[in-house]
Amino acid sequence: MDLSRCKTDMARCNGASISVVIDGHRCRDIAATLLRRRDRTLRRFLLMYALMSACMFLACAVSSGGSLDIVGSLAEPQEGPLPSLGENLARVVGSESAERADTLLHMLQELGFDPDIHEFSNIATDRDPRAVGRNLVVTLGEGHRDIVVGAHYDVVRLRGGGVVGGAVDNGAAAVLLTRVAEALQRHRLHHRVRIVFFDLEEVGLHGSRAYVQSANVDRIAAMVNVDVVAEYGTLIYGPTAHVGNDVVYRSLGIVCARIAITCMGFPQYPPSDDRSFQTAGIPNVSIGMIGAIASHQLWLMLNAGARSGLRQDFVPEILQVMHTTKDTIERVDRMAMTRVHDAIVALVLELDTALHEQESKRPSIR
Repeated sequence: MDLSRCKTDMARCNGASISVVIDGHRCRDIAATLLRRRDRTLRRFLLMYALMSACMFLACAVSSGGSLDIVGSLAEPQEGPLPSLGENLARVVGSESAERADTLLHMLQELGFDPDIHEFSNIATDRDPRAVGRNLVVTLGEGHRDIVVGAHYDVVRLRGGGVVGGAVDNGAAAVLLTRVAEALQRHRLHHRVRIVFFDLEEVGLHGSRAYVQSANVDRIAAMVNVDVVAEYGTLIYGPTAHVGNDVVYRSLGIVCARIAITCMGFPQYPPSDDRSFQTAGIPNVSIGMIGAIASHQLWLMLNAGARSGLRQDFVPEILQVMHTTKDTIERVDRMAMTRVHDAIVALVLELDTALHEQESKRPSIR
């Protein structure tokens, strides 16, 4: 393989896509293979290439002033996943939504938190027979404005009774947010950060809608949603077609380059609890992680229409797993959970700084 044949396509810099190809294959994939070799010269070359890619990414972001669709970067992976992620995921997978809430509450208490429980009414149906939903809220810091980080913990019920495993959707995200709270409490923040575990997302975003309706919307500076964590591959986010979210997309782009993960923006993106905040005019983004190939297939299916090149009846495997009995713990890669954790912590810190600088420039009202 001749790395000299790599070329960077900057034609779409203004829309912010950076793609590196060799005969149709992405350089980062080839580089990942080479990194497994023990040739120090190659390793030094690839690390230098990663830095150059990150610089081009940031330059493009600054010049365009907009969001980026695809961010490619190279780095050696971490040594291993965060401790206890798999064990804690096993504690929630396969249990009813109410039991999940109790388990997450215990996990948070084990980490030294005393979460608030926000109850809200629900119209009982076959999809969820509960009359009351529960959002769990961990509050960090005392700033005048909030950054909300959320993931739903409720799970889809089967028609014949019981529930799906709910590991990919959305046990993994809920569990990793307990560790995000643990990491963020060690930082001095300009904003109050609220980690929210939403209930009743699967039946209509009821938990996030109840949260927004009961909140002082003007106090919420931004919202980050995490939904669907499966394979260790590409961090997907969106929907970038929504307006008013530039500060979040820009901060995420910086984080993707800084911690060296591949990120892909989706103009159209599956709906989740972020939509409740979008409706309220709050800057937001929804984030997940799936395999590299799956991310491209899903992007094409959702955004390319008749030009996708996919079979008319094609359904990406990730969508065949969600809301079915296939959604088991074996579908979740612990390193995917770890990398999403890293990205969320870094994103909150970047947003905290960016929003603080933005707010400091506003004229004070007396």
